[in-house]
Amino acid sequence: MTADGPVLGDVLRLGDDVHLKEWGADVLDGEPIAGIGDVSGAVYDLVCASLGDRPRIDPSAYVSPLANVHDDVVIGPGARVHEYSTVRGRTVISADVHIGYGCEISRSVIGRGSVLSHRATIGCAVIGSEAYFATGLVIGVCLLSNPDMLRPTKPVHVALPGGRRASTGEPKWGAIVGDKVRAGVRVTLGLGAVVGSGSVLHAGVNLATAWIPPGSVVRPPGTGFHIAPVQGGTACATSPTAST
Repeated sequence: MTADGPVLGDVLRLGDDVHLKEWGADVLDGEPIAGIGDVSGAVYDLVCASLGDRPRIDPSAYVSPLANVHDDVVIGPGARVHEYSTVRGRTVISADVHIGYGCEISRSVIGRGSVLSHRATIGCAVIGSEAYFATGLVIGVCLLSNPDMLRPTKPVHVALPGGRRASTGEPKWGAIVGDKVRAGVRVTLGLGAVVGSGSVLHAGVNLATAWIPPGSVVRPPGTGFHIAPVQGGTACATSPTAST
């Protein structure tokens, strides 16, 4: 934490990912999140400078012939991109990352060993190592109050501890998700959200611009359910159970 707010290393340390460190991205760990601005773009520029003329896609990575991977993408060793997924827009995928079917990934960084299951849609986001997201992840990127949604100009504000916010200066800015975060199906993260390492986001969580401390458990409201016996073909209502 600095006078300018939390640094990137307070949420996730790029230097703990051996490949991102080798590619030079760890220099951002001590920088204030709001001050970096385009975090994923800064990582991409550092990685490309480190790689030089070397291949952007590691020979050991698997990219399905039915996937759409653009030229401005870096994919590390052992990573897998499955059918009908699109990866584009200055994206960096570290080693052993799993990208499932039908995902859309743009201008993002995904750390070593993380898993995006099917139909994830993320942009301008940074996800740490060994994170797991079940089907249907969505991360927002721009404010709905923009006059022209195809050409947004209003800067996104990132969440800070204590309910504060700071401008990123960027009209498109997704979320930062720490290492080993786990999330159930149909989780949505609002633009500017920050999720601390080791947190658990239960199925159906719709998280607005918020700072989630490390090791948190986030549940949607109304997560109770009813169990009733079937009698004569008709279920009898019972009291709701405790939330799970």
